[in-house]
Amino acid sequence: MKKLVLAFVMLFMATSVFAQEQEGKVRVPNGYQGFLEYGNSWHFDKNMRNTINLSTTHGFYFNGHIYAGIGLGIDFNNDHALVPIYTNVRYQFNNTKIVSPIVSLRLGSFVGNEVGAYGDLAFGVRFASKRDFAINVMVAGTYYDKIDDDYSYYDENDNYHHGIQQISPSGISLRIGIEW
Repeated sequence: MKKLVLAFVMLFMATSVFAQEQEGKVRVPNGYQGFLEYGNSWHFDKNMRNTINLSTTHGFYFNGHIYAGIGLGIDFNNDHALVPIYTNVRYQFNNTKIVSPIVSLRLGSFVGNEVGAYGDLAFGVRFASKRDFAINVMVAGTYYDKIDDDYSYYDENDNYHHGIQQISPSGISLRIGIEW
């Protein structure tokens, strides 16, 4: 995990040097913007397996830097599926450059077998184009309320065990997405 964070920091530093020379060569976002993102999550709870997450967000850029929208996602593996419903606020630091740092905050709730609070804070890099299109790469910390996990298994003596334990789906994720 430390290697992943270090690689992300090095990518950010290298691209920001390149981006300083690219000012004025991209379309500054304005008005409606949609996002589609794919990611992998690694959860802090040892009883929760890693998940895949997909999300879509739709909203508006107000001044080329500030974005607000609403979104819907799914975070799933073989055992669980959680559906976050959220509002999203995003800030783009250098909207006239090809490469720009971004920060994104999602707040809302999730539904699944249970309902609970959801929050997500992401930092990343936006790679813009001359048209109304960009690619985003982000590292995010995600919070979910704890959920009840119904488990059952047979031990080595063929004795059946069944119970409920609370698990936390909170964790970190690496996401890549497009915006149009």
